[in-house]
Amino acid sequence: MSSVALLDEVLTLQIDDRAILAQKIWDSIEHFASPEVEEAWLAEADRRWQEIEEERVTCISADDAIKKARVRLRK
Repeated sequence: MSSVALLDEVLTLQIDDRAILAQKIWDSIEHFASPEVEEAWLAEADRRWQEIEEERVTCISADDAIKKARVRLRK
């Protein structure tokens, strides 16, 4: 089965089942990140949170972020 066919099938599942599946998939791959990569991501998350707290950036909704990303990908 191709990954596209598998994804189509997975998307027909109930949301709770998809969430469980997503968590199991994440659990199976999260250990590939090295401690250095993990530390770098945590530092980046802290930096971004600080920018939000100090109001140096403006947050947008996830829906708006996804729409903007899709527009950029189409260019």
